[in-house]
Amino acid sequence: MQSRLRLLTAVGVLWIGAMGAYQGAWAQFKDETTVVVVEVPVHVIRDGVPVRGLTRDDFEVFDGRKKQDLIGFEVIDLAEYGSGEGQRKITEISASGRRHFLLLFDLSLSDPESINRARASARRLIRGGLHPADLAAVATYSENKGVQLVLNFTPNREQVEVALSTLGLAQPASPIQDPLALMIGDADAEGGGDQGGGGGFAADLIEELARDFKTLTGRVARDQQKNRVLALTSSMADLAALMNSIEGRKHVVFLSEGFDSQILTGVDDMDRQLEINQASTSGETWNIDSSERFGDSQANSALEHMVDQFRRADCSIQAVDIGGLQAGPDANTRSSRNEGLFRMARETGGEFYQNYNELDIAMGKVLERTSVTYILAFQPQNLKLDDKYHRLRVELKKGLKGAKLVHRPGYYPPKAFAQQTALERQLSTASTILSGKSGGQFLISVLTAPFPAPGDQAYLPVLVEIDGKSLLDGHQGDVLMTEIYAYALDENGQVKDFFARRLGLDIKNSGAALRASGFKYWGHLDLDPGDYVLRVLVRNGTSGESSLSVLPVSVPDVAAGAGGLLPVFFPEPPNSWVLGMEAEEEQRKDVEFPFMMGDEGFLPAARPVLVAAGQTVSLAGYYLGEGSLRLTSQFFRADGTPVGEGEIELLERWPTTVPGFERLIAHLKPGKLPKGEYLMMVTVTDLASGREHSSTTSVVVGG
Repeated sequence: MQSRLRLLTAVGVLWIGAMGAYQGAWAQFKDETTVVVVEVPVHVIRDGVPVRGLTRDDFEVFDGRKKQDLIGFEVIDLAEYGSGEGQRKITEISASGRRHFLLLFDLSLSDPESINRARASARRLIRGGLHPADLAAVATYSENKGVQLVLNFTPNREQVEVALSTLGLAQPASPIQDPLALMIGDADAEGGGDQGGGGGFAADLIEELARDFKTLTGRVARDQQKNRVLALTSSMADLAALMNSIEGRKHVVFLSEGFDSQILTGVDDMDRQLEINQASTSGETWNIDSSERFGDSQANSALEHMVDQFRRADCSIQAVDIGGLQAGPDANTRSSRNEGLFRMARETGGEFYQNYNELDIAMGKVLERTSVTYILAFQPQNLKLDDKYHRLRVELKKGLKGAKLVHRPGYYPPKAFAQQTALERQLSTASTILSGKSGGQFLISVLTAPFPAPGDQAYLPVLVEIDGKSLLDGHQGDVLMTEIYAYALDENGQVKDFFARRLGLDIKNSGAALRASGFKYWGHLDLDPGDYVLRVLVRNGTSGESSLSVLPVSVPDVAAGAGGLLPVFFPEPPNSWVLGMEAEEEQRKDVEFPFMMGDEGFLPAARPVLVAAGQTVSLAGYYLGEGSLRLTSQFFRADGTPVGEGEIELLERWPTTVPGFERLIAHLKPGKLPKGEYLMMVTVTDLASGREHSSTTSVVVGG
């Protein structure tokens, strides 16, 4: 036991805060040149429906007046994505191809009953209106706090349900501390309460927050109306700037009772208008308030600025009058307050919804029009990172009679990491993970596999190796802040488990060791049987440089007798890396040490190197067979081309206390392969039954 514990000692760390397709994933290395690729999502609509069948050759993109050469083209037709037979996996959709819906609840300009009706309507939209590939977020607006993000953009409908139940006004029954806010609470722990939107533990808090609610009518002074409009438009403009950092088409579903638009348009009371006109005719200018007559210029300018920010961010406002979310003949038009909501929607390319209880049905046209996205990518030359706005124009080369193109009107150069706010970093980090684009500025590799554990879930240790030289490149100082995020998504893109860690690497004492090898981190996930995609993001917390590794993970249903072979584990000498582990309170105390060679524990390499002379390796699997086993190995290039067979000999079989689970020891030689990176497939055959189980592992031959 002592030999195992020595392997898990963290060195030089300042604590701050797959079966079948299993493989270590080695992220691509990119040079130091800053390369900016601009992606332009385009919707082509004719007669209210999307136009399908267009190709790269149909489009032209202009950055200002200069025509751009397209370096990328992708078509996202949501009808082709889902969990049905023959459909493509949702996890394959890029961030630019996803629709983002932010459910924004106005807590200051709406009464409690309206807010509860809005929550119920939003639930119907989430459950029945949005496509499974759509990302949804939840936020609130209040005069005192502005816009507050409750839940980040996530595919998890269960998490959206939790957010709608709390609206950030109370902690969920079982809160989850996710730094990216992709998960905020255990949906099962909520017990299904408050699902109708008419009560629950958040309702009283909404009542308390809105107890001083006052309708914005003539009873409220005009200066108070103006201040409320200025506060709202300022917060919304800040939100629009934030949305600019997110790729893809964004929609803010603004659920509000609106504000008295007379502050914008001037008084609409006929008697008061007559009084003002008579005063003007008689020359009694001291009795005329120009803002009352024509609307307040400052408030109008603020609204125009807000609208412009939304347009620049490629973000529309879908405005919903929640005061009208009620059935029966008593629902009124509320025209004065609707005018402001209507203008916000119309001028950002959105829609205004009045007296709609079935929001999922009401937004059906918007959802249909945006269901097909053409993503055009170009690389601007000599782009200056000066925060200057660049206008875009997209055209169809041949034209299409009656067709309308909807696309982002422009873009800003990327913001330096140091200039980003904490919320911008949170949103962009989550977007990067959900996008699934592997690669980055430094080298990382990841290894994981499911091991037996008490209960229905498997225990998956996740080993993340970070190349020290590329991580430390250009760093100055004694401590390097490093962030590690690991998220497991199921086939529908739902986040099922995660871990996140922010830590400091002691460069002063461990810099030499880091440069010689790198940093190795051990975390873990707990997952039910099924197929997943593991996405691991590593970021330099100082410079913002990052790398993302993506690999498939399959957890067998052991209770149903499913068998399978884990990847081959290559033991490394102790102290090969600067090592860090998850916090003690996060570690599983009820599972056996997973990596064993006989009765000795070891740490495996996430990016193993095979030597010509061969080496002893460890294997493990479920229900491999009762008879004698034969092992074979075959090597492939990354594109799947077979390149030869290796030599692998079974040395020992080690049974375990877990039914059906056993460990193997074997000797492996790569054969006469040239140096390079390969996928190695090892197959175990039960000679008695002929059943086979295989796994793949990313390996390097010859260093």
